Formats: sequence, structure tokens, C-alpha cells
Amino acid sequence: MNNNSTYYIELITRYFSGEIAEDELRVLSDWLKADPAHEESFRQYLETWQLIEKQNVNSKLDIDKEWITLKAKMNSPVSANETQVRVVPMSATNNQKLFALKNIWKAAAVVTILLVSSFLLYYYISKPAIVVVTADAGNIEQILPDGSVVSLHASSEIIYPSTFGSGIRNVELKGEAYFKVTHDKTKPFIVASGDARIEVLGTQFNVNTKSSSGSMEVVLTTGKVSVYYKEKPAENVLLAPGEKAVLVSGEKLITKSTNTDANYMAWKTRILVFDSETLAQVVNTLQNVYQATITLADPKLSVCRVTASFNDQSLESVLQVLKETLDLQVKQKGNTIEISGEGCN
Repeated sequence: MNNNSTYYIELITRYFSGEIAEDELRVLSDWLKADPAHEESFRQYLETWQLIEKQNVNSKLDIDKEWITLKAKMNSPVSANETQVRVVPMSATNNQKLFALKNIWKAAAVVTILLVSSFLLYYYISKPAIVVVTADAGNIEQILPDGSVVSLHASSEIIYPSTFGSGIRNVELKGEAYFKVTHDKTKPFIVASGDARIEVLGTQFNVNTKSSSGSMEVVLTTGKVSVYYKEKPAENVLLAPGEKAVLVSGEKLITKSTNTDANYMAWKTRILVFDSETLAQVVNTLQNVYQATITLADPKLSVCRVTASFNDQSLESVLQVLKETLDLQVKQKGNTIEISGEGCN
């Protein structure tokens, strides 16, 4: 962006004269939004411009009088002998009136352009900006314009307007997130992912748009949510606390069940609880929580059972416990962690 104040003064001038181009209007809009002082300068220029135009219009001829005179001449009968076009010489007085009339039309045109430009400028200034938040370096927490709090899992993304209007609060999610939605019964809160929709009024829930099965999962903690597809809002499924919905977008299916995964929020809480879980299930959970690639060298290892709990421990610490408990070997191979061993009976 050009930081030269003279440049923006020129843009303001071009704006008031109606000569500003659309790309210049966007630049001016960005400059006005960047600093309240810029908006104040614009208002001052606007007041000056309006005063000048008002003075110009008031100092001109009496339009009503001129219009009455013109109509009288137009309605006067034409003599039968008057077949030639009459040429009226332009005296100094007539020249002044013509000049004044042109100025009035010019002022009217400027006012029209000013109104149209004002609308466009208002549109660019008032239109909510789109906010894109991506959790590139790990889990993050984001507060939305209505006070709702979103915890984003690593590699996830949320898109929303900088301000929510008077209607629906729309956000778009890619990945996994936990929502604490501020209650507002007049403004439904909708989370969109592809053609899937989750509608709430005020509640807490977890959404994973990229589960291991390739489907989308919604687990409700408190409150109520309505889950449906954009094209089929009437075929919605209501969830109660402790229930889970699985959405298979390609088949437009929604299945509801009781949530049995104690670790569905482990990515956020770092609290892991395994109660006779298979090692394959444990590895899947660890990959999601720690964003790591873990493989089993032998398929026989997948049926080994694990009973253990961890509270905010590092991946290395968790793997060390598994290693000692199941007599495993853990090796780092590039970006992959490989688990090997004799297997379990």
C-alpha cells in the first residue's frame, strides 16, 4: 500500500469528482479502514467539498424563474410567416446565464456521482472482512466476534466474517475443532463443512471433518445440536449430550449413536485413557493427538491390549510406557515412528 499522504489526498479528490476507478476505490477503502485518523480526514474533505458545491449552486441563477420563462416561450404560438429558424445573438448576459446553467448541471452530476460513489465506498468499508485462521504450528484457541471460543486442532482451519450480522452466525471448518458457542437464540450458529451443517444456539461440541474412517464426526458435550445436509435440512438429526453423529457425505447418510470414545477430546486436553484398547486403536489415537506418523512393523501387534492413562505427557513418555508394558521396540525412521515386537497371544 502506498504510504504517501499526497497520494491518498489525490484519491479523495478523484473520488469526490467522480473520476476514481474501481481499483483505486478499493485502495482508498483499505486506507480509510487502516486508521481512524484517515476516516476523520475523509470526513473533513467531505464537509469542505459539500460546502463548496452548496455555495456554487446557491450563487447561480434562479432556476424556477428561468424554467417558467422557457415554458412560456415554448407554448407561445408561432406566426405563419415565421418559417425561418431565428438565431438569437448571445449577449454577455446570455453567456453568463448559459455558463451558470452548465455549472448547475455539472453540480447535479457531481452530486449524483458522489451519492453513487458513497454507496460503493460504504459497501467496501462496511462489508465484513473474511477471517481465515489456520493452526499451522499446533493447537490454538480463537475467540469469534460473538465471544464464542473455538479450539483448533493442529493443521485445522476456520473461516468466518470479522463481524456477525443480524442473522445467522456462519463459520466454515476444515479439520477438527472444539466449539464453546455463546448463547443467542435470535442468531443460530452454523458450522459448515462441505455440504454438511451443524446448527446450534448455545452449546459445546467437538467436530472432526477428517476422521480416520474418512467421514465427519460430531460429538456433543452439552446442549443440543442439529446435524443435516445443506440440501436436506428437514432430514436433520438431533444430538443430546454424550451422543455422536457420523456423516458420510458421498452417501448423504447420518448415523447417531452413543459416544464410546473416551479420547475424542484428547487432542485438546492431552488426557488419554485406554481401557483394554487394542494397540491399533491406541496408535490411531496417538497419531491424532500428537500429529505423528506411527506404524506397526507386524500386524500381529495390532491385537495387543493396552490399559493405561496419561495426563499431559509427551509422546516419548507414552511410547516408553507402552514399550515397557508390552515388551516392544520403538525406533525413529525419518519422520515415522515404528513399533515392533513379538506380538501378543
